[in-house]
Amino acid sequence: MQDFSTTETALVNSMKSSLSAARFSKYLHLANGNETHALHLYQWNSLLSQAFYLNVQCWEVCLRNKLNAFLCWKYNKSWPYDEQRAVRQLKSGEKTRLFETRRRQEQERKQTKVPTDVIVADLSAGFWVSMLATSYEIPFGWRNNLKRVFPNDTALDRRAAWEICSEIRDLRNRIAHHEPIHQLPLETRYRDLQRIVAAMCPGTFAFMEANCRFREVFNRRPST
Repeated sequence: MQDFSTTETALVNSMKSSLSAARFSKYLHLANGNETHALHLYQWNSLLSQAFYLNVQCWEVCLRNKLNAFLCWKYNKSWPYDEQRAVRQLKSGEKTRLFETRRRQEQERKQTKVPTDVIVADLSAGFWVSMLATSYEIPFGWRNNLKRVFPNDTALDRRAAWEICSEIRDLRNRIAHHEPIHQLPLETRYRDLQRIVAAMCPGTFAFMEANCRFREVFNRRPST
């Protein structure tokens, strides 16, 4: 990690202005008012977000495709348009998200019905995580069917899967919105990502592990 130069006052002031006082103050407080330390902490947070990005990507892509495969199996390959069975099972929040996604894609593609994979890729991470919530325990028969999504971890139940995925979704959103993540229990989040991805797909897990730099970056926390 090459340190951002904090010896040139003009550069420091320029970056502080671009970050905004409100955002910079979060780091300045933790650095006891030391601007140099605050910028190093901001840099570390940014690199942590970068290091987690690939892991979160592996989780989100794998989760939505596994859940889509399950919905295709339980209903049919056009489940987003199956009003009588699949859509009927969705709670109001998820139903709204699905309808908005369908409408957006239909308008963009000028089609009355778009392919399922297009809708799957456009639905938010929050939609897919909600599929593991308590409200879908009975409609989806998770007691017997969870192994279709997480075939490689027999100790993982629906509640644990939902809790892990909810925490990862929050981490994902903080990274996407460039918020601080360094104060989170990142080692726990890293282990959870390892477990949940391995539970879904050994190939994706191997890819993630081969390219992950979390440990390297995490161990280089700047001194404040």
